[in-house]
Amino acid sequence: MKKNDYFYGECVDLTYDGQGIVKVDNFTYFVKGMLVGETGKLKVIKVLKNYAIARLIELDQVSKYRTEPQCSVFKACGGCQLQHINIGGQRKFKTKRVRDCLERIGNCHVLVNDCIMMDDPWYYRNKVQMPIGIKDGHLVTGFYKQKSNQIIPCDNCLIQNKLSNAITNRVRELMEELQIHPYDKMARQGNIKHILTKHGYHTNEIMLVLISFQNKINNIEKLVNTITKEYPMIKTVVQNINPRVDNVILGDQEVILYGKGYIYDYLLDNKYKISLKSFYQINPIQVEKLYSKAIEFAQLTNDDIVLDAYCGIGTITLSLAKYVKKVYGVEIVEAAINDANNNAKLNNIDNVEFKCDDAGKYMVELVNRGQHLDVVFVDPPRKGCSTEFLDYLIKANPKKIIYISCDVATQARDIKYLQEHNYFVDLCQPVDMFPHTTHIENIVRLNRV
Repeated sequence: MKKNDYFYGECVDLTYDGQGIVKVDNFTYFVKGMLVGETGKLKVIKVLKNYAIARLIELDQVSKYRTEPQCSVFKACGGCQLQHINIGGQRKFKTKRVRDCLERIGNCHVLVNDCIMMDDPWYYRNKVQMPIGIKDGHLVTGFYKQKSNQIIPCDNCLIQNKLSNAITNRVRELMEELQIHPYDKMARQGNIKHILTKHGYHTNEIMLVLISFQNKINNIEKLVNTITKEYPMIKTVVQNINPRVDNVILGDQEVILYGKGYIYDYLLDNKYKISLKSFYQINPIQVEKLYSKAIEFAQLTNDDIVLDAYCGIGTITLSLAKYVKKVYGVEIVEAAINDANNNAKLNNIDNVEFKCDDAGKYMVELVNRGQHLDVVFVDPPRKGCSTEFLDYLIKANPKKIIYISCDVATQARDIKYLQEHNYFVDLCQPVDMFPHTTHIENIVRLNRV
């Protein structure tokens, strides 16, 4: 078939990013918005050497998992990929995604528990960052349309917390009143690039951040005075200065305009100080389920010595502390380690030790000084672990490894390597940290054989 041809087909599977897969004469067509088992009329819109892209024109047979998206800009925005699938369908998709990756990439055949879903999967994100621009002569906030610089206006994002939505809208109104100009990516002119908020779920404290292209923001005092009076839960306002012209959101320089530059929140009964660049899990409800399940998998005892690699600001480390004799946390970002040490003091936890270092090298340092490790928790960035890190981990020789990942493909790759060195997975639990998107958080336990 060639471009603009029409044909009928059946969706047989979904890709990792939720696109339907249709096969005709052993040739693959990717169809956005089509679900497994559905049949319908399709139009070819692009043909490449090994596959083609088709558009869904109309459905003949509709999946039982299909539902009407609640967001008015769902199709245009692209921030959520799965709002057209009900929660049962999303659970099935995410569980299967984990199983497929572990088997195909990791050669790991373990029982994958059904993905733990969120009871109320709306308004859950505690961090919101929205670009701001101009449309039809007025300021708009929203999200960039996929693969473009066009902002899709959105006043009420259904996966971001309601308070942040309201504050973002009010800041935009004040900017228009006070003639504070947004940044134009194409012209490289103007000032405010993004409005960012962080919300403490348990404390209801808000951090408001204005990301600017220029050092100075005109009329900023009036904006700050007005917004903090109207929303007293805003505990700090920060200006982040980013003169770059690429797609990196945050710059290096910060100016505190109001408050102390941080907020607090609680996670599994521990209190955390959160600054602008502190990594803190996006979904405050599901992260407690994630950490609780990981701790359950570890089967910790009061005599255990544990290492938390990639510890960030210490959320896993400090959650583990009450179950074990000693926890070491290591993280290569110095600011995160400073936060981790402060959070340990904040919660009067004295059986933890944090180190700013490469995680793998620090493990070897512990082993070389004779420090036995019973369990190692690994929660790396999306790219997974390097072979060097895994070699250090194997050399550390813990009895158990609890591997938490936000990208099951790189996790599966690392599991394959660990299996070649006598560590084998016996438990696997996906957790839906990002409802209505294709992202999945996954926990596995590897035992030394």
